[in-house]
Amino acid sequence: MQVTLAYERRTAIVSDFSGSALDFATNTLRMPVNFRGTLREPTLMRRLMIAMHEIIISDMTVSRSSFLLDPVITVHPDEVFFEAFSNDGSVYVRLAADLGAFEVEEPITFGTTNVDFTFMLRNALQNLRTSRRTTFAVSAGGFEVATQVGANERGHFEQKVDLPDSWVKGFLQVSSALTMKPFTFTVRSVDLLNIINYFLENRLRKPPTALRYEFREGQPITAVLEPWEQRFILAGTEYNGYDRVIRVWGRKRLEYLRAVLPVTDKVTIGVLGRGLPHFYTCHCGPYRFTMVLSGWSRNDWASSGALDLLAPQTPISNEELASVYNYLSQQYKSKREEVEAHTLLDGGKAETALFRLCREGRAIYDPTTRRYRSRELFAEPLDWDTILAPDPRIARARAAISEGRVTIEDVLPSDVRPNEIKVHAKAQDGKETYEVLVAVDREGRIRFAQCGCTFFKENILSRGACEHILGARMGAEDRIEKLILAKLGEVV
Repeated sequence: MQVTLAYERRTAIVSDFSGSALDFATNTLRMPVNFRGTLREPTLMRRLMIAMHEIIISDMTVSRSSFLLDPVITVHPDEVFFEAFSNDGSVYVRLAADLGAFEVEEPITFGTTNVDFTFMLRNALQNLRTSRRTTFAVSAGGFEVATQVGANERGHFEQKVDLPDSWVKGFLQVSSALTMKPFTFTVRSVDLLNIINYFLENRLRKPPTALRYEFREGQPITAVLEPWEQRFILAGTEYNGYDRVIRVWGRKRLEYLRAVLPVTDKVTIGVLGRGLPHFYTCHCGPYRFTMVLSGWSRNDWASSGALDLLAPQTPISNEELASVYNYLSQQYKSKREEVEAHTLLDGGKAETALFRLCREGRAIYDPTTRRYRSRELFAEPLDWDTILAPDPRIARARAAISEGRVTIEDVLPSDVRPNEIKVHAKAQDGKETYEVLVAVDREGRIRFAQCGCTFFKENILSRGACEHILGARMGAEDRIEKLILAKLGEVV
């Protein structure tokens, strides 16, 4: 897809005798967004902005990509946040600042737009100092004063960026992974820094290079670096639940946090499962720096609908989707329960609608605050049928159900996790018949699954559910819904 960006000037560091200003130029082809305020901690913002800049231009593939989409900035009544995706499609980053980080100086125009994020900005950011008053500004206009950077680049310019559909889909898939309600825990910044320093000092050129999290009932959570089997006990954590081990990839990209962790109060880590995206939110006073790792460079998350295959599948109409979108746009942020109450949709439909909005780039989910926020990633509607084409595994699962090749044996409440429903089924595929187990939560998300097919044995759930697991979940939809309603005390 092609995205056109137009700016009246370059983003600049603006200076005069009264102080400095970080003056972001916005895309004039989008609805205007305006914000201006004095930074209370300019050097902290400088450090976080430089870290985000490093992620945006990063590319760990052999050949660097030729495209680069400027980040988007969203201004809401309670916070301002940037979002971006790395060139190699492996890292999503979000930098959010509470309005308390600023002394707001003029009326705000809420909304989302792209900001010019020139390569030279990194060096310019080094000039921000706590000793000088520093203004943070987002607008299409600009300051009528001398500039240190960009003084000769104040004319109008446009650029057309050709974004491969796989990169766009990767952005939407990885950022939407936050909606899957990952298991979260809080660690000290020094513990995560120790993990990063260890694998940087003991570099490997060959696999395995996984980071393994071990969860044992009543014990601290442990992080293990492969292949050294170096163990790090995460002080202050205590796990309550069934024993499990989660292996994740992409640990090398954690080094982007090295500059952030020294100013971090605590780190929230979220994991979904083996080989699935994992996230790290650094809480830095009024700022939150979130990095989501897909696990791979140029991975199958961009070329397949892996996340969609684990997401809620409750059917919803266009009118129901529009009602959720309109409510979220008016409120800017909302919890799922508030969306349900206003739209009168049940939990499954509300969850599906919110996931679809996130997947289509029209909303985001913040797992640290458990709120959805409205946000239009692109100015113009996209061809979703092409970019987000349904995965063929869903079509094969539906065909198996209609042809009677999926037999649901029982649907029961989980004896391990009270908020989950377990489905036991048999799925016939050619001459083979597979035993299938799938556990779903109250919103219809797949939380655990097992199957005897080759695809599952090779990938577990790292590339989404296989067609047999999908067939079991979809074939038991009515019985799952009845059990969920019964648990909620409703009449079925």
